[in-house]
Amino acid sequence: MKGLTVGDIIEALVLNIVAIATYAIFIELWVYLHKNIANDIIKEKTLLVLGLFPVTTVAYQLGIFVPRAATLIDFVTAVYTSISLFGFFHLAITYLGGVTEAIDKLQYVDASLNVGPCCCCCLFLPKVRINRKAYRILRIGILQTLILQPVLQFISAVLWVDGKFDGEVLPSSPLFYIKILLNISALMSLYVFNLLLKAAFGIAEAGYHLMAKYAIIIIYIILSNLQPLILGGLATYNIIPCVGLYSSKGRASQIDHHAKILEMFILLLVSRKYYRKCLPESIPLYFENPLHNMC
Repeated sequence: MKGLTVGDIIEALVLNIVAIATYAIFIELWVYLHKNIANDIIKEKTLLVLGLFPVTTVAYQLGIFVPRAATLIDFVTAVYTSISLFGFFHLAITYLGGVTEAIDKLQYVDASLNVGPCCCCCLFLPKVRINRKAYRILRIGILQTLILQPVLQFISAVLWVDGKFDGEVLPSSPLFYIKILLNISALMSLYVFNLLLKAAFGIAEAGYHLMAKYAIIIIYIILSNLQPLILGGLATYNIIPCVGLYSSKGRASQIDHHAKILEMFILLLVSRKYYRKCLPESIPLYFENPLHNMC
């Protein structure tokens, strides 16, 4: 704190106020869901998804006070992000009535393979029906994120603690290849989500606002993966200047952390609009785990 200017202190104060506002919004949503959502599975998965924003805020708020812990912070957020994304997958399947009912509906829908972010220009790709075999493949595409993201972030944290690299995004650094794998994993999960949910948009009731809720998740994934990669690249070539106590790389990490706190507040505020809306009365009263009943 000794080396901080008055501007730095005011900036930290504002960011902490924004973080507290994020926690307040989440608590308000938690109270609302417990009072107005009768289905325990819907309630649990919704809170798991919405928890993505305050958990990320807590992690990056700590980054304000401990800038050198950036790699460990990324590890914590990657673990919860993977869990939250899989929770959103459960939530979407629940909106369709559970695994069995969802497949019964989706197998009559022509799902286009030329969807973003990987194959949006491949117009020659055929349309497919999502039967149980296709569902298994899609499930693997989502599960890989649940496994790869935490593992790769854990490897980054171990290498960082061991002093094997200092965070530079260079071909000679392990971080360079880890970042590539992280983004490939994220793009693959986005593709699977796009493929599945684009087909689901046509059969899910409008009252669930599935498209808007998914758009928020997409924005979060893009910000979480591309923003630090771009800032890290800029810092490598000293485009981001050194400021005060921070080196170019430290300043890039600081910008990322500060921006994330503001972004999480905005995303949660937008999410509040859609998750506070009344759900259709035809909401399913049961939930089948997507990991089972695949025979």
